Amino acid sequence: MAEGHSLQRLRDGLPYPLTHVHVSELREGQSIGQCFLVRRKAQRVTRGGEPYLEIILADRSGSVSARAWAEATQRYASGFEEGDFVYVEGRSETYRNALQIIVRSIRRLELQEGETGSLPGFDPALLVPTTERDVEEMWAELLELAGGIDSEPLRRLTVSLLEDRAEDWKAYPAALFHHHACLGGLLEHTLDVARFAALVAVQSDEVDRDLLLAGAILHDVGKLEEMENPVAPRFTFQGNLIGHLLLGRDAVREKGKQIEGLDERTLRLLEHIIISHHGEPEYGAARRPMTLESIALYYLDNLSAKLDEAGARIQRDNRAGEFTEWQQEPPGGSRLFKGSLNNGG
Repeated sequence: MAEGHSLQRLRDGLPYPLTHVHVSELREGQSIGQCFLVRRKAQRVTRGGEPYLEIILADRSGSVSARAWAEATQRYASGFEEGDFVYVEGRSETYRNALQIIVRSIRRLELQEGETGSLPGFDPALLVPTTERDVEEMWAELLELAGGIDSEPLRRLTVSLLEDRAEDWKAYPAALFHHHACLGGLLEHTLDVARFAALVAVQSDEVDRDLLLAGAILHDVGKLEEMENPVAPRFTFQGNLIGHLLLGRDAVREKGKQIEGLDERTLRLLEHIIISHHGEPEYGAARRPMTLESIALYYLDNLSAKLDEAGARIQRDNRAGEFTEWQQEPPGGSRLFKGSLNNGG
């Protein structure tokens, strides 16, 4: 579904009597009076010792930083938490080339509407960033790819780890922020990487197709333990301490003990793909990729993430012209081409 059509459909179907400007369409100097999902909330102190709230607000189109300064912090800080749906009044402004909302008031919806509950007909899904792709279709395709693994033990291992937590695979984001950070994002990202892996396996006689495909499907299985609450995701206790690469290795190892005929050598090679798929220790890898399959998976995983991040930048950018606004990104800044490939428009 095209983004523009989706946003228009959402605007037309809002169940509450408010003007809702999507995060992706916010501009400097706008008055704000609408609902958001609270993704993050942190209490900070200015250099002068004044308390303020640092908040991340979101709707289906994306997220935006917000600040509640001393007076608003004292009045509203205890009235909402991460994962709450809130009604926000304030104003948008630009700070250090990034848009943010200065909050005048912020209240959990139940408080905003009184003891009778939230706004009539309010559907929380309208404010939750969600994949634009059909979840059930993606899930069926991923199961089909997993079912196409020729090695019976690897196939049973992969399918079992998918089916054990099917609903979580369909719901979880792939990340808190950055790439595929939406409901269904983990499934979307996993399917993209698995598709890439299937194509690479066809083109390369040296790569073991079964091992690469199993690694592609299971490389982020640890995120089901690393995160909680997909609507407003945060790291779990074990997610903070251990991280999804090692949690994923553990999940594969434990399930592998139950799979008859799965030899230890194959299992260790699969574990290596999982713990090395970030490529370098500075990016969280427990080992650098040492096999053809792990090298391929590292680049395919990165490709999916970078394409999603670039696509999101292009969708968010509404400035005139064929290039996005300049954005500083290591190792250097960049603009992205967003115009038509056809010079005629």
